[in-house]
Amino acid sequence: MAPDNAEVHVEKAELIERLKAEMGYSEEEAARVVDAMMESITESLQKGDKINLPGIGTMAVVERAVRKGEEGHADREIKFSPGKRLKDALTALDFITKGLE
Repeated sequence: MAPDNAEVHVEKAELIERLKAEMGYSEEEAARVVDAMMESITESLQKGDKINLPGIGTMAVVERAVRKGEEGHADREIKFSPGKRLKDALTALDFITKGLE
C-alpha cells in the first residue's frame, strides 16, 4: 500500500493490462484501444469540443481571463467536472479513509 502522502499514477501499461484481463484483448489490441481513446480525447479538446464520459465526468477547454498582475492574453485550460459515479466513489473512499486516521 502506498504511503498516505504518496501520489498514485495510473500508467498506460496498467490500462492496457486491465483491458487484456477484462476484455480478453491481446496486448496489441488493448494498446490500440488505449491509443485511440487518448488520440480521440486529445483531438476533440484541440477542436474545442466538450467531452462527456457518463459517470466519469465532462472535460472542456475554457478560456481563462488574465489574472490581475499578469501580462498578455487569456489562457486556455481544461476544465473537468466529475460525474455522479466518480463523485460517489470518491465520497465513499473519503468516508473510509477518515476512519483510518
